[in-house]
Amino acid sequence: MIQNTKRIEMLAHGKIAPTLFTLAAPAIAGMVVMAIYNIVDTFFVSLLRDTTAIAATGIVFPMFQLIGAVGLTFGIGAASVISRKLGEKNYDAAQEAAATALYSALVVGIIFSIVGMVFIRPVLLLFGATDSILESATLYGRVIIGGAAFVVVNMTVNNLLRAEGASLYSSMGQISGAVLNIVLDPIFIFVLDMGITGAAVATVISQGFSTLVLLSFYARRRGMLTPLNLAYFRLRWETYRALMTLGVPTFVRQILGSISFGILNNAAGAYGDSAIAALSVTLRLFMLLAMGLMGFAQGLQPLAGYSYGAQAYDRLRHAMRLSFGVTTAVGIAAGLVAFIFAQPIMYFFAPQDPVVVSMGTIALRLIAVSLVPVGLVIMFGGVFQALGDGRSALLLAAGQQGLFLIPLVLILPRFFGVAGVFAAQPAGFVLAFFVGLALFRRVHRSIELRQAAADRHPSASGTTPAAHGAPPATPTESATAASHTSQVSGR
Repeated sequence: MIQNTKRIEMLAHGKIAPTLFTLAAPAIAGMVVMAIYNIVDTFFVSLLRDTTAIAATGIVFPMFQLIGAVGLTFGIGAASVISRKLGEKNYDAAQEAAATALYSALVVGIIFSIVGMVFIRPVLLLFGATDSILESATLYGRVIIGGAAFVVVNMTVNNLLRAEGASLYSSMGQISGAVLNIVLDPIFIFVLDMGITGAAVATVISQGFSTLVLLSFYARRRGMLTPLNLAYFRLRWETYRALMTLGVPTFVRQILGSISFGILNNAAGAYGDSAIAALSVTLRLFMLLAMGLMGFAQGLQPLAGYSYGAQAYDRLRHAMRLSFGVTTAVGIAAGLVAFIFAQPIMYFFAPQDPVVVSMGTIALRLIAVSLVPVGLVIMFGGVFQALGDGRSALLLAAGQQGLFLIPLVLILPRFFGVAGVFAAQPAGFVLAFFVGLALFRRVHRSIELRQAAADRHPSASGTTPAAHGAPPATPTESATAASHTSQVSGR
């Protein structure tokens, strides 16, 4: 039985701006904390005054992305289903999605850890490790991969909590792990003299602690959902299809992102370890903002998904307009700061190597000018996932990380050298923005048509929320939408 209807009341009737920021602020904090894990490791490793060690953390970064891809696949897929099912008041389907996502993530995370540790060296070579970097990257990467199950479950539970409006507790769990990581890093790296391996051990311990904190929320039955209850875990094709339809776009984006980072590392490797180190620092700083924007998108998702499921289209449009405006303002402000202070920022992370500082300044400024498109692409994807439009989310993800970024990584360095390597990612986001804008205009038009149909036939449209994985239905689809949704959700 769903409890704590206070959160449901907030999603259904709360003022848009306070509700959005109530949901988004903890989500932003949680996602930024995830990025801080990497930045903290990079900072403390940089104190070793070893460019190779900094570069090694960058080589492992795509593997961290792969781990995150698994957790986000289950977490975001379940979150989208849960938000819409709560809006439809189909509580059993919400419970089933939560439990199935959690236990599936645990199993897949354990498998990922075992396979990753066995094949760590060939994977690192694939991601661009040079002979001078390989040993350090192996020491760091094997431990990080060994703790993959914690990361996968952590990201899954985070999204479950946010889907039911418990974003504050989600961020508290994340922040507690980050604080512990900051405390443990210098102890393991310097006091225990474990070097780069110590940074990885500190991160895994911190992730494990954070995961336990998050799970305790459900163990103490403080949520609306009870995903720890095995009775709701069902190995049914309909359930996994619903989860994967919305989770796969995230998985594709993360996988292609990891591949792209691997290609970036390989391309940067042609210009030496300093280029890889510069790219490593730049990507972590970029992910700090990107993860914050993803947190904002995640704060929007439960509100947008609930409003769509409840057919509160005015609330939905209001929330989207506000989100896009805030994202644009943040992109402009962050871009100005990054562009103006690029050099001192890079010097903070690599004072021992002026070549890293010089290259990193170029890379950071190139990313800075693309931050508005970056934010809007992330927000478009969040809207598509919240509305159950897996097709648009998949097209956007595949476009940014595959269709655009990978060819740009291969082409631009031929003309612009190392600057072309650094320019590939921001250029890919700019091109993806135009794809996302076109897709969003189609989705927005569909919402308007659905509202018009609901106004004409209120009794007939009361049970026509979008089917999993399909774009929002047009009025001609309204007659079959309810039965289609029932089949997909297994009702």
